[in-house]
Order: sequence, then C-alpha cells, then structure tokens
Amino acid sequence: AIVQGIIKDCGITLKDVVNTASSVSDNRYSNNLSINAIDYVNATSVGNNAMTNCISLTNVNMPVVTSVGGYAMANCILLTSVNMPAVTSISTYAMQNCISLKSVRLGANQVATLANANAFANTPIAKATGYIYVPDELVDSYKKATNWSVYADQIRPMSECEVE
Repeated sequence: AIVQGIIKDCGITLKDVVNTASSVSDNRYSNNLSINAIDYVNATSVGNNAMTNCISLTNVNMPVVTSVGGYAMANCILLTSVNMPAVTSISTYAMQNCISLKSVRLGANQVATLANANAFANTPIAKATGYIYVPDELVDSYKKATNWSVYADQIRPMSECEVE
C-alpha cells in the first residue's frame, strides 16, 4: 500500500508530484528540472517522453500503469528507482541513460512485454549493479523471455526486495 508521506520500498521515496490523471500524455513532464518524485495514482498509461530529461527526478511510482511509452524516463540521471506493480508493456528505450537506476519493481502476474533489450541501456541494471524485481513465481519466465533474457543476471524475486 502506498501511504502519504515518505515510505521506503526498495529505495522508493515518495512524494513530490501526485498526478491523478487517468493517462500521462507524451512529453507531460519532459525537461522539468525541479521534480524529485512522481506518483501516478490513477494513470494506466505513460506516454512517450513523458519524463525525459527530468534531471532531478529520483523516484517514480506507477501503481496502476500497465503501459510505459518509448523514452518515457530516458536521461533522468538521478532516477534511482521505479515501481510498476501493474505494468504489462514497456516500450523502446524507456529508461535509457538513467545512470543512477538501481531498482525496478514489476508486479503484474504476467511477464511484461519489453519492446527491445535497450530499455535499460546505460543504466546500472545494464552494467550489472542494479536489479529488476519481479514476482517470485515469474523469475525464471522473465529470465528466459524475449529481451528480458539480456538482464537475466539482474532479475531477482520480489521477496528479496526488503521493505523498511
């Protein structure tokens, strides 16, 4: 459960912007230099370039988002964690050049479609120092899935993601 204030959940600290729209348009927050955290409480989709170049952004929470657009969080150099418990589709280069990205949490009861293996290009995940947490029962499926297999060594069960 997400609560008002600060929570720690595998590195996720919330709040700064709370977006209550049902979808996030292309380029919605792109190039915004002051947002530190975003909580999309109702959005089921995040558009292309929605947060591109948000260089102060450190955390994104997307509790009901099922679809993440291309380059959605690209170049967010301080982004450390993304929580996407409902996501089923991640588009091209969604988090490329997020050079601080250590933790991505996926929680849907199916393996999310990953449009290409470059979604995490130039991130700690791609460099084997960050992790993708998935439901325990889907770890093996993720490790074998198209485009996810590139990150097989970085895929971990959600049970290893400690909540403080």
